Order: sequence, then C-alpha cells, then structure tokens
Amino acid sequence: MPNIIDDLEKRGLLDNFSDKEKIQKLFDSKQTVYCGFDPSAKSLQLGNFIMIKILQRFQKAGHRVIATLGGATGMIGDPSGKKSERKFLSPEQVMDNAECIKAQLSKYIDTKDSEKGLIINNYEWWSKINILSFLRDYGKNFQVGYMLSKDVVKSRLEAGISYAEFSYMILQAGDFDYLYRNYHCTMQFGGGDQWGNLTTALDFVKKKEGTDCEAEVFSFKLITDSNGKKFGKSESGALYLDPNMTTPYHIYQYFMNVSDADVKKYLYIFDDRPIDEIDEIVKAHLEHPELRNGQKELAKVIVSSLHGEEAAESCQKMSVALFTDSFKDLNAAELSQLTDGLVLLDTKEETPLVDALINLKLASSKREAREFIKNGAVKINGEKINDLEYIVKKDIALDGGFVFVKRGKKNYACLKF
Repeated sequence: MPNIIDDLEKRGLLDNFSDKEKIQKLFDSKQTVYCGFDPSAKSLQLGNFIMIKILQRFQKAGHRVIATLGGATGMIGDPSGKKSERKFLSPEQVMDNAECIKAQLSKYIDTKDSEKGLIINNYEWWSKINILSFLRDYGKNFQVGYMLSKDVVKSRLEAGISYAEFSYMILQAGDFDYLYRNYHCTMQFGGGDQWGNLTTALDFVKKKEGTDCEAEVFSFKLITDSNGKKFGKSESGALYLDPNMTTPYHIYQYFMNVSDADVKKYLYIFDDRPIDEIDEIVKAHLEHPELRNGQKELAKVIVSSLHGEEAAESCQKMSVALFTDSFKDLNAAELSQLTDGLVLLDTKEETPLVDALINLKLASSKREAREFIKNGAVKINGEKINDLEYIVKKDIALDGGFVFVKRGKKNYACLKF
C-alpha cells in the first residue's frame, strides 16, 4: 500500500502533525480516518470539496473513511474563524441541512461497504447524553486554563464567547473518542483553523485511552489564491456544490478565471493524476499562457469531479458559445446557466434596441446607446446590429426565450421573453 502522506505532502496540502513519523508509519497499513462537516447550510461549499477530495484519496489508497455530520455540534456553533456568536439555527433546520449534506456526500464517498466508508451524524450519540453525564464524563477532563490557551478561544475573548461555543471543543473531542472506541478510528484531520480543536480532541482521547494509543491528528493548509484571497469565494459570494444553488457553469467560469500562478496549485489539489502528469500539463500551459489551456483543464477536472463529465462537456460548449457569440447549439438549460452573473430582465413586449441597452445597463443614455450601435459595437444573439431603429422581438429569442445582448468585447446582458 503506497503511503498517502508522502503524496499529500508533495501536493503541498499538509500543515501540522501531532506526530508525523508515527502517522506515516500508521498509514503503511489500513487505517480509519475521519473529517467533520458542519450543517450550517443545505449545501457544502467549494472550500469543503478540498476535504471531500482528501477523503476520496484516503479511500482510493485503501483506508476506511468516515464523514461526520455535525447534527449536534451544528446546533452549538464552531467559534473557529468567527468574530462574533453564530445565530442558532432551529433544531429542525440543522437536521434538514444534515440530511441534505449526507445525500451530497454520498455522491463522492463510497459507502456501499461499511469497511470502506461511512457517513455518520454525531447527533446519534450526543442526543443520548444528559447534562450530568456530560459534566462528569467530559467536562471533568477539561481544564479551563487549557481551553483558554487555544487560539480558537483566545481570538474570541475580547469580543465575547458564550459557554455554548466555548464548549464546542469538548463536543468535538467527544466525537473523536466515540469514533475511536466504536470504529477504531485512529486519525482525525481538518483545516489549519481547526488545529486547536484537533489537538484538544487528541489530548482527550489519550487521557481516556492511554498515551500509547494509536490516535493521532493532522491538518491541511488553508487554501488561498495568489492574491491571498480565500479559496472558493467569488464576487457574488459562496460557491455551493448543489447545482441548484451554484450552477456548474458558474463553477467552470470561476476556474477559467484563476491566475496562471494558481493553476498548478489547484491541479495538485483536485486532479487525481500523478504529479508528473500534472507538471507536464502546467509546463505546456506556461509555454502559451494566452491560450488558457491550464485553466480549461482545471475547470474541466473540477466540474467533472463535482457534477460528472457530461456537465463538464456542456460547460465547455457554453464557454465556447459565449466566446464566439454562437448560441444556436445550446439548449434552454444551458442558455439559462449562461445568464448566471449577467443582468437579466424579463419582458413580455418587444423593445427598441436603444431602450434595451439602457435597461440592461449596457449604455447610460440614448445618445450613448446610438453611438454603440452606429459603431458596430452591439450584437444580438451573436449577430452585429447597425440599425438604430432595431426592435428586439420575441421571434428572435433562442430556446427558452433568451435574447443575449453584447456591447463591446465582454459586456453581456440578457432579455428573457
């Protein structure tokens, strides 16, 4: 069994280890490893997909993986990275989110054989523990001074932290202990911002199971782009894995627009091909960066991993259509995705092109709109329009009622009949 830690390290993903030498040795044989997912929304985000890919890598390397849903911890709130108290979701909302995320995770993690993978909700065990048992069996094992020394708590002391969020690390520690005892889960991992919670959990397990037990923890680097911006955040906000919340095309375009400096980093994270093959792709890309072949490869890999090869091929087709102003081969669903991020106006009536340009924010005045048309800077569904009296009518609409209006080289908007 090849040691997966070596590969993850070469890909630049690993950050901290409780005991690197011991962890490497443990992974020479089959281990059970887990990572937690917070049900704060109905869908996981693109940043969470990094952890999903890592679980997939462990599973492909022959290890058993456990994705743990925070049905219980999600009702409390992780203070990590937060400047103020999180507002509580209702118990019903948390459980509904957890079910949605469970269905999402099951697309990426093989759970047909429980010896290969499991998706478990920590509400299963925490809901059965009463307050006295919690204080005696868990609270007694945590010194307040120790908890206060953790960065995750220290960073919140000035703004204030409730006892509920202060207790979060105890619950996470209890998760590791439960999984260690019931599934012989020896390893927990998370993002770099979780290091305080990870080490607290490890200390608790070793206190209960003995310092010579096999339990260990490690973390992964928080991924940022070449400008230091958090990975997975777009101008329009979070990018979700649910295609109904963030379209595959939006994800595709996000990666088509990454810098050349980020192509290699992201391919190392998301592409399962050997590093040598990725290096060849990057080398070829850098010889002609203006072709953006690296970004095309990256966008294809991501969308294929998330939504399947058919969706990736559709996104490629949509991207070419927008670049070449050729929309006739796209169906209504694809055309609808193309409008993502554009000014989109519903209309029932035919509209003079001059007015349409103003309504779609492609011109600031009728005079400016006429100048754009006269200078040949306006296209309707890819066709150049020079007629100042042109009327946008329903009979020119594409499948689904879409009319794409372009001003200049990159400024698109859309009318929908």
